[in-house]
Amino acid sequence: MVRTHKKKKKTKFLASRHNGRGNKKKGRGSGTRGGVGRGGAWKHKKTYTLKFERDMLGRAGFVNKTTKRWNVINLTELSRLIEDGKVGKKDNVYYFKFDGKVLGAGRLLYPAVVEARAFSKSAVDKIEQAGGETKKFEVEQNGP
Repeated sequence: MVRTHKKKKKTKFLASRHNGRGNKKKGRGSGTRGGVGRGGAWKHKKTYTLKFERDMLGRAGFVNKTTKRWNVINLTELSRLIEDGKVGKKDNVYYFKFDGKVLGAGRLLYPAVVEARAFSKSAVDKIEQAGGETKKFEVEQNGP
């Protein structure tokens, strides 16, 4: 006869004294679970964690709220924006306003007036070498 369903594990242990857990005293309470909650997730429950709880991988922690997070742009990106026609031009000089910090990686190929919150030293030098100028502006912050 063909079996149509899997036999339950419970029936395997019927009339057995230990029910597959060693000593009969071990099965009382929660003593054989291997820890509470995530206990043993990277030890004896590692295969379960890797298969069913992939979000447990990696690191998580705190982010320092006092550090400033700047938007940044490099001079190569600024040159690329100028070439694509996304920066306004007036009197053969390009005008670009950016809410962040301008970094000096790459070269600026066109004279431009760049207005930003902050500049690196190399960015200021390269902008002036290209025939442009830099202007700083402050952003008003709401709250205390």
